[in-house]
Amino acid sequence: MSRVWACQLWQDHHVSAAGGDSRSRLELIAAAALEARLHQNSYDRFEDAAAGYFGVNRTAMRCMEVLDRLGQLTAGEIAVRTGLTSGAVTAMLDRLERADMVQRRPDPSDRRRVLVQLTDKARGLAADVYEPLAGEMGQFEKYSDDQLRLIEDFMRLATQTLDRHSARVESLRRASARKPGEP
Repeated sequence: MSRVWACQLWQDHHVSAAGGDSRSRLELIAAAALEARLHQNSYDRFEDAAAGYFGVNRTAMRCMEVLDRLGQLTAGEIAVRTGLTSGAVTAMLDRLERADMVQRRPDPSDRRRVLVQLTDKARGLAADVYEPLAGEMGQFEKYSDDQLRLIEDFMRLATQTLDRHSARVESLRRASARKPGEP
């Protein structure tokens, strides 16, 4: 489906919405997919603004989000969760540590391991950015439990689809970067 076609469907829907929704199943799927894309664009804009406020890049924001959600992790665990190489994670953690956004601590149960966690400074900045957003979650009370489960399922499926295709495109990139004759 082309981007132009999906956008036209969305525009047509808003023009005819007052007269009822007579879209086909394919049109409804396209409209839902378009809304997911528009959501992603808005999310990207918000995260760009947040990264600017934090004084870091979007990759660092991804790392900090993982730490906020999962707690203390090793650099290797961060690499797995973010899809970054271990070298990229190490360099990023060095920058985040200099900016007082993360701290590295010895693992109390295995002193050979180092755990990374967010600092109080990072948590304070996160509160400035994300608490007002969380405060607006009440607007979703209008949806029934079944509707919320449906939205959750839709977003999970969309995420899984994007993850699969991210891996596919990364594979294409790696393949195109190989020199002729390399396996």
